[in-house]
Amino acid sequence: MRFLIVVFFILVSWVPLAQAACILPLMPQNLADGAVADADEMNVAKRRVERYLDDSQRYLKCLDTMDKTAVGTGRDNDERRRKRIANYNVAMKNMNEILSIYDISVTDFNQR
Repeated sequence: MRFLIVVFFILVSWVPLAQAACILPLMPQNLADGAVADADEMNVAKRRVERYLDDSQRYLKCLDTMDKTAVGTGRDNDERRRKRIANYNVAMKNMNEILSIYDISVTDFNQR
C-alpha cells in the first residue's frame, strides 16, 4: 500500500513537468553598482548573473528541442516557427544586456 502511495505522489509531481513549456527566465534586477559595492556584493551579483545565464541556456535548449520536435512531427507552421525565433532572439538580447550591465559594474569596481 505504501508503495502505491509513493508511486502516486511521484506521478502527480511529474505531470506539471510533462506539460511545461519553455519559460523565459527573468533578468536579475538591481545588480550591485560597482562604483560603490563591496567585494561580497559583487560576488552575489556574479552568482546571480551566472544563474541567469545558465537558466537562459536551458531555455534556448528547450526552444531548440521544441523546434526539432515540431519539424520532426510535421506539425510545425510558419507562425509557430517565427514565434520560436522571436523568443530565441529575445533571450539572446536579454543575455547580452545583462552581461553588458554586469561588465560595466565590474569595470567600475576594478577602477576604484
